[in-house]
Amino acid sequence: MTSITDQKLTKTFSAFKFQQRTIGSPDLVIFHAAVGDILKFSTVDELGPNSRGPQRQQKEARVVAIKKFLEADNRNTIPTAPVLAFSTGTTCFTEGAHGGSLEIDWSKGSAASIVDGQHRLFGIDSFDPNIEVPVIGLLDADEEERAFQFLVINNKSSKVPATHVKALLAKMQSGNLSNRLKGARLAFDVAGIKDVDLVNSDPDSPFFESIDWSTTAEKNRIVQATAIELSLAYLSSLQVPEFEDRDVRRSVFLTIWKTIKVIWPSLWIKDSRLVSKVGIFCLTRFIADRISQWADSDDLEIEVTDLEQIKGLTEKILSHMDAKFWTTPWAERASGGYDTNQGRDRVITALTQLYRNGRRDIAWYTDIDIIDPVAGS
Repeated sequence: MTSITDQKLTKTFSAFKFQQRTIGSPDLVIFHAAVGDILKFSTVDELGPNSRGPQRQQKEARVVAIKKFLEADNRNTIPTAPVLAFSTGTTCFTEGAHGGSLEIDWSKGSAASIVDGQHRLFGIDSFDPNIEVPVIGLLDADEEERAFQFLVINNKSSKVPATHVKALLAKMQSGNLSNRLKGARLAFDVAGIKDVDLVNSDPDSPFFESIDWSTTAEKNRIVQATAIELSLAYLSSLQVPEFEDRDVRRSVFLTIWKTIKVIWPSLWIKDSRLVSKVGIFCLTRFIADRISQWADSDDLEIEVTDLEQIKGLTEKILSHMDAKFWTTPWAERASGGYDTNQGRDRVITALTQLYRNGRRDIAWYTDIDIIDPVAGS
C-alpha cells in the first residue's frame, strides 16, 4: 500500500530480512515489486563530473533490447533480481509471522540507488511498469558499500571499463574501498590512479579536466588516462633518484607538457596525434631521455628538480622539432599499429630523426620512415 501523510511518501512490501554474514555485513532484504514503483523510490547514481555514484551511463540500446525481448513472446521473463542499496533512515523492517514487512520512505528524495540491474528495470518499465520483479536490497548502505558491491558484481560478470573503475576509485578516495577490492581479488594501482586524478583535477595542469573518464565532462575528454600512467611509469623507470618521489615525477611531467602546450597550442584538440596515447608517451619518453642524459653529464649543471630548468630544456628540444610531424599523415606500416612496443619504438626513432633534422637545419621529414616525403613537403 502507498500512503501520503503530511507529504510523506511511503510504500510497504512483504519481505524477508536476513544477514548473509554475522559480523559487519549489511542487512539484506528480499521482496518483489512492480518496476514502476521501484523507479519511484530509487535512482541511478551515475559517476560524473559533479557526482560520485558508482553506476555507468545508461545505454539506450540495452533498454530497447530488453523491451523487445519481452515483446517477442509472452513466456519471456527476466527472473534475475536487481540490487538496490537503501540509504540510512529510508527503511523500516517489521518482523512478522511469515517474514515481515519493509516500509520504504522517499519523502526526502531517493530512498535507494540501483547498484545492479538499471537496464533491466528501465527496459521492463518501458514495456510495462506494472510487471513485478524480485529485488535484493542492502539496508543502510553507505557510499563505500555501494561502490564495493557495484565493482564486485560488475567485474565478476560483465566487466566495467577500466577507465570507469579508475575514475570511481579516484572520486571515492577511500583506502578502505581499495583494501576491500584487493581482498575480492580486484586489485588496482590506487597510487597511480591518484596521480592521474591530480593531473586531471589540478587547475594548473595542462591536462586539467581533459582526461577521458567518467568524472570529466564528455565534451572535454581528449586524453587517455593510460597515456598519463605510462608516461609517469616511464619517468620512474629511468632510475633518476629524484624521480622516485611521486610528487617530483609528476611535477616534471606536468612542466614538460605545460611547455609543449604553450609552444604547440593548435595541436591541443580532440583526435590530435600529439595528445593521443602514443603521442604523449613517446614525446614524454623522448624529452625525458634527453634531459636525464644531460643531467648525467659532468659538463652540464642540470638539476632535474628545478622546474624552470626543465621548462627551458623542453623549449630547447622543441625548438628543433617541427609541429608538422604531428599533423602530416603517418604511414601505417607498424605491425598492429603504433600503440605497440614495436610501434612506439618506431615513433621514438622518428622523433630522434626529427630532432636531428632540426639541428642540422634540413627538411624536417628527411629520413623519417613513417612520413611520406611527398606528404611532408
